[in-house]
Amino acid sequence: MNNDNQNEYFYCYSKNLFRFLKMDMKINYICTGLHEKTLKQFWQFKRVEAVNIALFEYTQRGIDMGVIKI
Repeated sequence: MNNDNQNEYFYCYSKNLFRFLKMDMKINYICTGLHEKTLKQFWQFKRVEAVNIALFEYTQRGIDMGVIKI
């Protein structure tokens, strides 16, 4: 996978983050699948400005709640 693909898409492996993006932020994912080595489910999102903003907000909420340490 080249850097263009890494920047174009966001792969979400967290059910909590997925719920935040899909349910709270109303952002649609492109597809879902299983990681071929871990068999962990992921959701693929087009990395648009709304996704970047939502990821920043999710991180800030985690910091504010003390779940994410910086």
